[in-house]
Amino acid sequence: MKAEYANVFITSATRVFSQELGVRLTRKGLTKKSAPVPSLPISIVIGITGAVRGQVVYSMDSNFAYSVTKAMIPNKLPSELKKLVNSAVSETANMITGQASIVLAGDNHLIHLTPPAVFTGSDMTVDFLSIPTICLSFISEIGSLEINIAFTEGGMGS
Repeated sequence: MKAEYANVFITSATRVFSQELGVRLTRKGLTKKSAPVPSLPISIVIGITGAVRGQVVYSMDSNFAYSVTKAMIPNKLPSELKKLVNSAVSETANMITGQASIVLAGDNHLIHLTPPAVFTGSDMTVDFLSIPTICLSFISEIGSLEINIAFTEGGMGS
């Protein structure tokens, strides 16, 4: 796993949260793991194929997810916002991964993203492939965000 992958996601995440949500993300830490297993109860999984292959797994708690939704869709009643949480956090993850994939692809490679899948619940078990993972943790005024990046090198020009 290359450190440049982490840097691309740090830049993309802080940019998306600042520009789209008006939230300042601050990097709290970087750890290495053997798989992209999330530590918080709401997770968004996006698959990546092409020049790099693997998954990005975003993880957050329900308060963070609700705050993201409120920032993305202002002027909605709380009951309406609760129905839109999965959509809002999926779109946020998509924006971050999309920006990062443009940088990772460069001028000579292709990268394809799968649609985001949202998993919720603290008792859920999902088995992930063992792929060396960089886990980025962020803190903000709305709470904590974790981004697990599990990539392997793909074929050139894929």
